[in-house]
Amino acid sequence: MRGGVFPELLRTAGESGDIMKFCIIGYPVRHSISPRLYNEYFKRAGMNHSYGMEEIPPESFDTEIRRILEEYDGFNATIPHKERVMRYVEPSEDAQRIKAVNCVFRGKGYNTDWVGVVKSLEGVEVKEPVVVVGAGGAARAVIYALLQMGVKDIWVVNRTIERAKALDFPVKIFSLDQLDEVVKKAKSLFNTTSVGMKGEKLTVSEASLKGLYLVYDVVYFETPLVSDAKRLGVEHVVKGNLMFYYQAMENLKIWGIYDERSFKEVFEEVLR
Repeated sequence: MRGGVFPELLRTAGESGDIMKFCIIGYPVRHSISPRLYNEYFKRAGMNHSYGMEEIPPESFDTEIRRILEEYDGFNATIPHKERVMRYVEPSEDAQRIKAVNCVFRGKGYNTDWVGVVKSLEGVEVKEPVVVVGAGGAARAVIYALLQMGVKDIWVVNRTIERAKALDFPVKIFSLDQLDEVVKKAKSLFNTTSVGMKGEKLTVSEASLKGLYLVYDVVYFETPLVSDAKRLGVEHVVKGNLMFYYQAMENLKIWGIYDERSFKEVFEEVLR
């Protein structure tokens, strides 16, 4: 992985000892466990920082983001704001290439999602072809991570072909009604959409799932896709809590307030 992780920030962020304010922005965002995770972490690590939640409808984004940037030292962006926030921050090189930001600190934007993907796959071979479902900010991070890992044969399946083409990565594109047919020919499957958060299922047959070597879902709890893959004996099944763990760790490093022991303890408790 190129250059480790944002090392220049570790020397500057949070050095002043100021009490800082953080939050997560998204729509909807009330389901997020980030406030609970970070606030419990701050408490355990003896820090007085705070982490809130800002639910911002897309039509209010341009107005509200200016307030967020003034009011908070840093924040995380989730669906559907990872791409929108790019216009209001100074993006890192990785964020520019991914065209999505999920972590902001004092006016600068970073993408820690891709780092979370790479670290969560350490020791796991990503066999090709790889199917990526979705074409949003999470898909961009996953595809970028896969390319950094040397994966070349990537097939993107999305409801809107035009949005998939806008990814601007060397991938093959298929429509959503081709999903089962495409998965049947693949070895790895990555779901980067929110499908499964409310118990929904991707339109993939058990026969197609059974032939996979790796199933990866960015949703950080057990989705039907993850449950089915385990039941059908897929060799490697990764749910999003592992990506979330490493991504959140990178956020804290960027903010200059990472304590390894406290974070690991709190993460295990909150996501138990």
